[in-house]
Amino acid sequence: MTRPRKILSYAILAVLLIPVAWLAYQETRIPQNEAEVNKRIFELQKEHRYDKAVQVCRRWMLDPRYDSSQDVSFFQQIAMIYFMKAYERPASRRESIQASADNLEKALGAFDKKKPESIQLDLYEIGRVYEELGKLTTQSKCQYYERARTSYIRQLTMIEGESYTAYGHTTRLAPVRAEITRHLDAVKLELSRAGCPEEPEKQ
Repeated sequence: MTRPRKILSYAILAVLLIPVAWLAYQETRIPQNEAEVNKRIFELQKEHRYDKAVQVCRRWMLDPRYDSSQDVSFFQQIAMIYFMKAYERPASRRESIQASADNLEKALGAFDKKKPESIQLDLYEIGRVYEELGKLTTQSKCQYYERARTSYIRQLTMIEGESYTAYGHTTRLAPVRAEITRHLDAVKLELSRAGCPEEPEKQ
């Protein structure tokens, strides 16, 4: 092989190796803060790589820099990732639904341990995922709809007053209550349609 051809071959090889090296870096790089973690999780979800997204979440939660006050948010995030996997991949739907529900329980446990200093909608967000699991499953509708119902009821009792101000922005609470009540009424209807036993409305 002549020298010009060798140089050309090396140049082509180098160009071909650049994307391979970049992909290898993307796979092995470790996010250094919560913003990077969330960005990486978003990227993986867009690529429908749900197991890898969960792995990134769990690895960050074991990192010494992780703030455990974010447990509710991260368990919710993992639950949502598994729900998306269940929705897209029927072959492993049962396992994904169970994994989603397990992480919602962890999110509830973490929520009950902390003392919110302001209005937070964690219970509403948890209830929304339970509600979607109820729609998706064929076996545990009553269980998931009931968990959604109790989450919505608990959330409603925590929203007091007519408005809430934070970071210089005021939010009217009437529309928030209306939205939660709409979902509460919807899961009550689904519980009735599924023939689920009526549970007392614990607050």
